[in-house]
Amino acid sequence: MEEKQRVERQEYVLITSSNFPAGSASANYLNLFCRGIIKSGSGIEVYILKGYFLKGRKTNDAKINKTEYGVNYKYLAFVNRSSNGLMKIIGDIYGLFSLTLLLFSLFKKREKTTVFCYNNEIQHSLLLNLYCRLTGIKIITFVPEYYDISEFSGNILRKLRWYGFLLNFHYINRLSDKLIVFSKYIKSRYLEKGYPEKDILVQPNLTDFEFWKKDNEDQVYTIGYSGTPYKKDGIEDLLSAVGLLAKKNIEVSVVIVGDVVNENSIIPSLSKFCETIGISRLVTFSGHVPIEEVRARLNKCSILAITRPNIVQTVAGFPTKIGEYFACGKTVLSTRIGDVSNYFTHRQDIVFAESDDPQSIAENIEWILRNREECRIIAANGLLKAKELLDYRIKVPAIVEFVERD
Repeated sequence: MEEKQRVERQEYVLITSSNFPAGSASANYLNLFCRGIIKSGSGIEVYILKGYFLKGRKTNDAKINKTEYGVNYKYLAFVNRSSNGLMKIIGDIYGLFSLTLLLFSLFKKREKTTVFCYNNEIQHSLLLNLYCRLTGIKIITFVPEYYDISEFSGNILRKLRWYGFLLNFHYINRLSDKLIVFSKYIKSRYLEKGYPEKDILVQPNLTDFEFWKKDNEDQVYTIGYSGTPYKKDGIEDLLSAVGLLAKKNIEVSVVIVGDVVNENSIIPSLSKFCETIGISRLVTFSGHVPIEEVRARLNKCSILAITRPNIVQTVAGFPTKIGEYFACGKTVLSTRIGDVSNYFTHRQDIVFAESDDPQSIAENIEWILRNREECRIIAANGLLKAKELLDYRIKVPAIVEFVERD
């Protein structure tokens, strides 16, 4: 009883550079995290360090807002992030100044305040960790992935962001009281640096299983993919596998839902790739669509695929869409990368193909098509296991328990 009262007295604050409560994979994660906090009987306030930015689109949010489930969120800088370089810098300085004022305002209630940090840049992380260390405010940092250097190729500013990420990952994050990491790979990196194992929680993503399932949908596509269709996400390997099947007179239709965020569309180059291998008529690109249409499209598929290659970013991270795939009640085809193979079993609750191998992907697609009844059982098993691992209604209370445990 005493422990319960202590948890209820805690005031949770989330500080992030991501969009919130929608607009990106990280925003969706944080939205479910906050929903889970509310459902667990606690409260949380969200502070956004950078204005909303998604491929030039703007938000109609005010400076201070409230979600439909009762969480207040506030922009510390401009509400919408400008595409102008000078205005970006001014906005960043404004946000850093506002963050400083926010931290000072927490001083009087420091003993009952817990700060969560997600996706913040080096200047924010340094300020947050140093201030919380000095004042005794508990600080918890989410570490969702380890980036590959290719993510920061280009001009000098992008290279500086790479070095900032490295400083955050290897040094600044270790000042936090506890870490919530998305993979066992990331956990092992911090254990190697002497971070206490009892203060690291592995929690790969979160999913709202009640949202994604849509019954009685007609099967329009054989295979569905949802997300950002970068080469690093293995989309070309999936399309190549479709091409290999077509050569065997096995034609499968594919829908690719999504596009690159905040950069030029990748769909024209992928369309050209499809044309080159002769499968253009088999592939549909939806581009960016509302989340309700994403759900509708995925539920019109027989197989949902995630065919990531074997690179450090995929080994260190956890596929954000895989929970949504399982929630749709479909057979999930995945390459055997990272923690996915630690949680799921081949042809028991998932179907695995080898990474960087279109032939293996094609063979496993063909196996699924020839074993429909068995795959219905696989899909049902996968749904049950995924709920245990990723359902935010179950996992957020476990996160709260971990955070409050001494």
